[in-house]
Amino acid sequence: MDDASVPTYKLFGEKEIWPSSDLVHYETIAARSSIYEWKIAPHRHDNLLQIVMLEAGDAWITLETVTEPLATPCIALIPPRAIHGFSFSPNLVGHIVTLPHFLIAELLHLAPELRDSLKAATRLALAGDAAGLELLKSQFARFSAEYASARPGRACILMALLAEILVWLARAATPDPRDAERDRFRQRIDRFHELIDKHFREWRPISFYANQLGVSPAQLNATCRRKTGRSAQALIHDRLLLEARRLLAYSDLDVTRIAYELGFDDQAYFSRFFARTQGMTPSAFRKFHGQAAAETPGGPA
Repeated sequence: MDDASVPTYKLFGEKEIWPSSDLVHYETIAARSSIYEWKIAPHRHDNLLQIVMLEAGDAWITLETVTEPLATPCIALIPPRAIHGFSFSPNLVGHIVTLPHFLIAELLHLAPELRDSLKAATRLALAGDAAGLELLKSQFARFSAEYASARPGRACILMALLAEILVWLARAATPDPRDAERDRFRQRIDRFHELIDKHFREWRPISFYANQLGVSPAQLNATCRRKTGRSAQALIHDRLLLEARRLLAYSDLDVTRIAYELGFDDQAYFSRFFARTQGMTPSAFRKFHGQAAAETPGGPA
Protein backbone atom coordinates (compact mmCIF):
# COMPACT_ATOMS: atom_id res chain seq x y z
CA MET A 1 0.00 0.00 0.00
CA ASP A 2 2.89 2.37 -0.68
CA ASP A 3 0.64 4.74 -2.63
CA ALA A 4 -2.37 4.54 -0.34
CA SER A 5 -3.24 7.66 1.60
CA VAL A 6 -3.53 5.97 5.00
CA PRO A 7 -1.43 8.07 7.37
CA THR A 8 1.18 6.38 9.54
CA TYR A 9 1.53 7.93 12.99
CA LYS A 10 3.49 7.49 16.17
CA LEU A 11 0.41 8.75 18.00
CA PHE A 12 -2.70 9.84 16.13
CA GLY A 13 -2.14 13.24 14.53
CA GLU A 14 1.57 13.32 15.39
CA LYS A 15 4.58 12.47 13.24
CA GLU A 16 7.05 12.46 16.11
CA ILE A 17 7.36 9.98 18.95
CA TRP A 18 5.81 11.06 22.24
CA PRO A 19 7.82 13.84 23.90
CA SER A 20 9.24 11.91 26.83
CA SER A 21 11.84 9.25 27.56
CA ASP A 22 9.19 6.67 28.51
CA LEU A 23 9.17 3.37 26.66
CA VAL A 24 5.36 3.44 26.71
CA HIS A 25 2.72 6.13 26.34
CA TYR A 26 -0.55 6.32 28.28
CA GLU A 27 -3.53 8.62 27.95
CA THR A 28 -7.26 8.53 28.42
CA ILE A 29 -9.45 8.16 25.34
CA ALA A 30 -10.87 11.63 25.99
CA ALA A 31 -7.45 13.30 26.07
CA ARG A 32 -6.88 12.84 22.34
CA SER A 33 -10.29 11.97 20.90
CA SER A 34 -11.98 15.12 22.21
CA ILE A 35 -9.51 17.20 20.18
CA TYR A 36 -10.66 15.41 17.02
CA GLU A 37 -14.40 15.61 17.79
CA TRP A 38 -14.31 12.04 19.12
CA LYS A 39 -13.44 10.53 15.75
CA ILE A 40 -10.02 8.98 15.08
CA ALA A 41 -9.72 8.54 11.31
CA PRO A 42 -8.24 5.31 9.90
CA HIS A 43 -4.46 5.19 10.25
CA ARG A 44 -1.73 2.77 11.23
CA HIS A 45 1.50 2.50 13.21
CA ASP A 46 4.56 0.79 11.72
CA ASN A 47 6.21 -0.56 14.87
CA LEU A 48 3.77 0.22 17.65
CA LEU A 49 1.13 -1.88 19.37
CA GLN A 50 -1.84 -0.36 21.16
CA ILE A 51 -4.08 -1.63 23.95
CA VAL A 52 -7.46 0.08 24.18
CA MET A 53 -9.54 -0.44 27.32
CA LEU A 54 -13.11 0.87 27.15
CA GLU A 55 -15.07 0.91 30.41
CA ALA A 56 -18.31 2.69 29.43
CA GLY A 57 -19.90 4.69 26.65
CA ASP A 58 -20.50 4.08 22.94
CA ALA A 59 -17.74 3.21 20.50
CA TRP A 60 -17.21 2.05 16.94
CA ILE A 61 -14.05 0.51 15.49
CA THR A 62 -12.83 0.46 11.91
CA LEU A 63 -10.48 -2.42 11.09
CA GLU A 64 -9.18 -2.28 7.53
CA THR A 65 -12.38 -1.24 5.71
CA VAL A 66 -15.05 -2.61 8.07
CA THR A 67 -16.69 -0.46 10.77
CA GLU A 68 -18.51 -2.18 13.63
CA PRO A 69 -19.84 -1.17 17.05
CA LEU A 70 -17.84 -2.04 20.15
CA ALA A 71 -19.94 -3.16 23.08
CA THR A 72 -18.46 -1.70 26.24
CA PRO A 73 -16.88 -2.73 28.52
CA CYS A 74 -14.27 -4.33 26.31
CA ILE A 75 -10.57 -4.42 25.57
CA ALA A 76 -8.93 -4.33 22.14
CA LEU A 77 -5.42 -4.95 20.93
CA ILE A 78 -4.21 -3.28 17.70
CA PRO A 79 -1.00 -4.78 16.28
CA PRO A 80 1.53 -2.88 14.14
CA ARG A 81 0.53 -2.01 10.56
CA ALA A 82 -3.17 -2.78 11.09
CA ILE A 83 -5.35 -0.03 9.61
CA HIS A 84 -7.70 1.10 12.35
CA GLY A 85 -9.87 4.01 13.43
CA PHE A 86 -12.42 4.78 16.12
CA SER A 87 -15.51 6.85 16.80
CA PHE A 88 -16.47 7.50 20.42
CA SER A 89 -19.37 9.11 22.20
CA PRO A 90 -18.38 12.11 24.36
CA ASN A 91 -19.24 10.14 27.51
CA LEU A 92 -16.72 7.41 26.66
CA VAL A 93 -14.58 6.29 29.61
CA GLY A 94 -11.45 4.50 28.51
CA HIS A 95 -7.68 4.23 28.32
CA ILE A 96 -5.06 3.61 25.64
CA VAL A 97 -1.51 2.36 26.08
CA THR A 98 0.96 2.53 23.18
CA LEU A 99 4.19 0.55 23.23
CA PRO A 100 6.94 -0.40 20.76
CA HIS A 101 6.49 -3.89 19.37
CA PHE A 102 9.94 -5.06 20.49
CA LEU A 103 8.88 -4.57 24.10
CA ILE A 104 6.52 -7.56 23.82
CA ALA A 105 9.45 -9.98 23.66
CA GLU A 106 11.10 -8.37 26.66
CA LEU A 107 7.98 -8.30 28.83
CA LEU A 108 7.06 -11.88 27.93
CA HIS A 109 10.58 -13.30 27.89
CA LEU A 110 9.55 -15.94 30.44
CA ALA A 111 6.43 -16.85 28.45
CA PRO A 112 7.45 -16.90 24.76
CA GLU A 113 4.54 -19.24 24.02
CA LEU A 114 2.15 -16.31 24.54
CA ARG A 115 3.68 -13.93 22.00
CA ASP A 116 1.89 -15.33 18.96
CA SER A 117 -1.46 -14.55 20.57
CA LEU A 118 -0.62 -10.84 20.40
CA LYS A 119 0.08 -10.73 16.66
CA ALA A 120 -3.49 -10.23 15.43
CA ALA A 121 -6.08 -7.56 16.13
CA THR A 122 -8.17 -8.73 19.08
CA ARG A 123 -11.43 -7.52 20.63
CA LEU A 124 -12.63 -9.08 23.86
CA ALA A 125 -15.99 -8.31 25.47
CA LEU A 126 -15.87 -7.97 29.25
CA ALA A 127 -19.55 -7.68 30.15
CA GLY A 128 -19.74 -11.38 30.96
CA ASP A 129 -16.41 -11.54 32.80
CA ALA A 130 -16.81 -9.69 36.09
CA ALA A 131 -13.47 -10.87 37.45
CA GLY A 132 -11.59 -9.94 34.28
CA LEU A 133 -13.28 -6.55 34.13
CA GLU A 134 -12.44 -5.69 37.73
CA LEU A 135 -8.84 -6.83 37.28
CA LEU A 136 -8.34 -4.75 34.14
CA LYS A 137 -10.06 -1.68 35.60
CA SER A 138 -7.76 -1.91 38.60
CA GLN A 139 -4.65 -2.40 36.47
CA PHE A 140 -5.42 0.52 34.19
CA ALA A 141 -6.27 2.77 37.14
CA ARG A 142 -2.94 1.89 38.76
CA PHE A 143 -1.15 2.37 35.43
CA SER A 144 -2.71 5.81 35.01
CA ALA A 145 -1.74 6.90 38.52
CA GLU A 146 1.80 5.58 38.24
CA TYR A 147 2.28 7.09 34.77
CA ALA A 148 1.36 10.53 36.13
CA SER A 149 3.73 10.22 39.09
CA ALA A 150 7.44 10.83 39.42
CA ARG A 151 8.10 8.34 42.21
CA PRO A 152 11.23 6.19 42.34
CA GLY A 153 10.72 2.85 40.61
CA ARG A 154 8.00 4.27 38.37
CA ALA A 155 9.29 2.48 35.24
CA CYS A 156 9.46 -0.85 37.09
CA ILE A 157 5.84 -0.57 38.21
CA LEU A 158 4.67 0.43 34.74
CA MET A 159 6.43 -2.53 33.12
CA ALA A 160 5.09 -4.94 35.75
CA LEU A 161 1.53 -3.73 35.26
CA LEU A 162 1.87 -3.83 31.48
CA ALA A 163 3.27 -7.37 31.60
CA GLU A 164 0.26 -8.54 33.62
CA ILE A 165 -2.15 -6.89 31.19
CA LEU A 166 -0.38 -8.49 28.22
CA VAL A 167 -0.43 -11.92 29.84
CA TRP A 168 -4.15 -11.54 30.54
CA LEU A 169 -4.75 -10.53 26.91
CA ALA A 170 -2.66 -13.37 25.52
CA ARG A 171 -4.34 -15.96 27.71
CA ALA A 172 -7.79 -14.70 26.78
CA ALA A 173 -6.94 -14.75 23.07
CA THR A 174 -5.15 -18.12 23.12
CA PRO A 175 -7.16 -21.28 22.36
CA ASP A 176 -6.89 -24.18 24.75
CA PRO A 177 -3.70 -26.04 23.77
CA ARG A 178 -5.67 -29.27 23.81
CA ASP A 179 -7.44 -28.22 20.62
CA ALA A 180 -4.09 -28.48 18.79
CA GLU A 181 -4.53 -25.14 17.07
CA ARG A 182 -0.81 -24.51 17.33
CA ASP A 183 0.14 -27.84 15.76
CA ARG A 184 2.31 -28.22 12.66
CA PHE A 185 -0.67 -27.62 10.38
CA ARG A 186 -1.46 -24.31 12.08
CA GLN A 187 2.19 -23.33 11.80
CA ARG A 188 2.11 -24.20 8.10
CA ILE A 189 -0.90 -21.93 7.61
CA ASP A 190 0.83 -19.10 9.48
CA ARG A 191 3.89 -19.45 7.26
CA PHE A 192 1.68 -19.60 4.17
CA HIS A 193 0.04 -16.30 5.17
CA GLU A 194 3.49 -14.73 5.60
CA LEU A 195 4.45 -15.85 2.09
CA ILE A 196 1.17 -14.57 0.67
CA ASP A 197 1.85 -11.14 2.20
CA LYS A 198 5.19 -11.03 0.39
CA HIS A 199 4.11 -12.37 -3.00
CA PHE A 200 0.37 -11.90 -3.55
CA ARG A 201 0.91 -9.16 -6.16
CA GLU A 202 3.10 -11.50 -8.22
CA TRP A 203 0.37 -14.06 -8.97
CA ARG A 204 2.60 -16.98 -8.08
CA PRO A 205 1.19 -20.50 -8.63
CA ILE A 206 0.28 -22.71 -5.69
CA SER A 207 3.32 -24.85 -6.52
CA PHE A 208 5.57 -21.89 -5.68
CA TYR A 209 4.13 -21.57 -2.17
CA ALA A 210 4.12 -25.32 -1.65
CA ASN A 211 7.78 -25.51 -2.63
CA GLN A 212 8.65 -22.72 -0.17
CA LEU A 213 6.88 -24.67 2.57
CA GLY A 214 8.46 -28.00 1.67
CA VAL A 215 5.16 -29.72 0.86
CA SER A 216 3.26 -30.70 -2.27
CA PRO A 217 0.47 -28.49 -3.69
CA ALA A 218 -2.02 -31.19 -2.68
CA GLN A 219 -0.74 -31.16 0.91
CA LEU A 220 -0.92 -27.38 1.06
CA ASN A 221 -4.49 -27.37 -0.23
CA ALA A 222 -5.46 -30.09 2.23
CA THR A 223 -3.96 -28.12 5.13
CA CYS A 224 -5.77 -24.93 4.08
CA ARG A 225 -9.12 -26.69 3.82
CA ARG A 226 -8.57 -28.48 7.13
CA LYS A 227 -7.71 -25.32 9.05
CA THR A 228 -9.67 -22.61 7.26
CA GLY A 229 -12.28 -24.36 5.15
CA ARG A 230 -10.88 -22.61 2.07
CA SER A 231 -8.46 -23.59 -0.67
CA ALA A 232 -4.94 -22.21 -0.91
CA GLN A 233 -5.94 -20.21 -3.98
CA ALA A 234 -8.93 -18.74 -2.14
CA LEU A 235 -6.65 -17.50 0.66
CA ILE A 236 -4.42 -15.77 -1.89
CA HIS A 237 -7.49 -14.19 -3.45
CA ASP A 238 -8.64 -13.07 0.01
CA ARG A 239 -5.37 -11.16 0.44
CA LEU A 240 -5.72 -9.57 -3.01
CA LEU A 241 -9.25 -8.47 -2.17
CA LEU A 242 -8.16 -7.04 1.17
CA GLU A 243 -5.53 -4.93 -0.56
CA ALA A 244 -8.03 -3.90 -3.23
CA ARG A 245 -10.49 -2.75 -0.55
CA ARG A 246 -7.73 -0.84 1.24
CA LEU A 247 -6.65 0.98 -1.90
CA LEU A 248 -10.20 1.77 -2.94
CA ALA A 249 -11.09 3.05 0.52
CA TYR A 250 -7.94 4.95 1.46
CA SER A 251 -6.08 5.95 -1.72
CA ASP A 252 -6.73 8.37 -4.57
CA LEU A 253 -5.58 5.86 -7.19
CA ASP A 254 -8.05 5.26 -9.99
CA VAL A 255 -9.40 1.75 -10.58
CA THR A 256 -7.08 1.13 -13.53
CA ARG A 257 -4.00 1.96 -11.43
CA ILE A 258 -5.23 -0.18 -8.54
CA ALA A 259 -5.71 -3.11 -10.92
CA TYR A 260 -2.14 -2.60 -12.15
CA GLU A 261 -0.78 -2.34 -8.58
CA LEU A 262 -2.34 -5.72 -7.80
CA GLY A 263 -0.92 -7.45 -10.84
CA PHE A 264 -3.98 -7.38 -13.10
CA ASP A 265 -3.26 -6.72 -16.78
CA ASP A 266 -6.90 -5.99 -17.53
CA GLN A 267 -9.04 -3.56 -15.52
CA ALA A 268 -12.23 -5.26 -16.70
CA TYR A 269 -11.01 -8.58 -15.33
CA PHE A 270 -10.12 -6.90 -12.03
CA SER A 271 -13.61 -5.39 -11.83
CA ARG A 272 -15.24 -8.79 -12.45
CA PHE A 273 -12.91 -10.45 -9.92
CA PHE A 274 -13.80 -7.85 -7.29
CA ALA A 275 -17.54 -7.80 -7.97
CA ARG A 276 -17.81 -11.59 -7.90
CA THR A 277 -16.97 -11.71 -4.19
CA GLN A 278 -17.88 -8.22 -2.97
CA GLY A 279 -21.24 -7.95 -4.67
CA MET A 280 -20.44 -4.56 -6.19
CA THR A 281 -17.96 -3.01 -8.61
CA PRO A 282 -14.76 -1.35 -7.36
CA SER A 283 -16.20 2.09 -8.11
CA ALA A 284 -19.41 1.28 -6.24
CA PHE A 285 -17.40 0.00 -3.26
CA ARG A 286 -15.38 3.24 -3.15
CA LYS A 287 -18.56 5.31 -3.19
CA PHE A 288 -20.25 3.11 -0.58
CA HIS A 289 -17.24 3.23 1.75
CA GLY A 290 -17.05 7.01 1.50
CA GLN A 291 -20.71 7.34 2.43
CA ALA A 292 -20.43 4.84 5.29
CA ALA A 293 -17.42 6.64 6.77
CA ALA A 294 -19.25 9.97 6.64
CA GLU A 295 -22.29 8.50 8.35
CA THR A 296 -20.46 6.59 11.12
CA PRO A 297 -22.22 7.31 14.45
CA GLY A 298 -20.24 9.51 16.78
CA GLY A 299 -18.32 11.17 13.96
CA PRO A 300 -18.28 14.86 13.15
CA ALA A 301 -21.10 16.33 11.13
